Amino acid sequence: MDTRPLNPFAMVEQSINVGVMAMLANAQATWGGGQAFGVVFDRVQDEGFMGEAVTAVRHTVSMCVANAPGIAEGSTGLSVDGVVHLVSGPVVPDAGGWATFTVIPMGAS
Repeated sequence: MDTRPLNPFAMVEQSINVGVMAMLANAQATWGGGQAFGVVFDRVQDEGFMGEAVTAVRHTVSMCVANAPGIAEGSTGLSVDGVVHLVSGPVVPDAGGWATFTVIPMGAS
């Protein structure tokens, strides 16, 4: 009888995800007041409509969505470095469970 798991890469992928966050995380987040986890938080100048006339900064978060069950566009339970954020873009994880989405800071948690 063969006892190998049907998805042997899943354990390797989970280990890789942990390693990536250990090396790349530049911010600490919590979801719904739970345990802290690492995220990649980025602030970039928005070059959208009338970029030369309007100054705007776009905030994005990249993370493994397993750390925030139920996170979706419109959620307000994500706190990054002590600041509550509104998830303002769709949260669409890739096959590995990672998603990059836009957020809007709402204030200190």
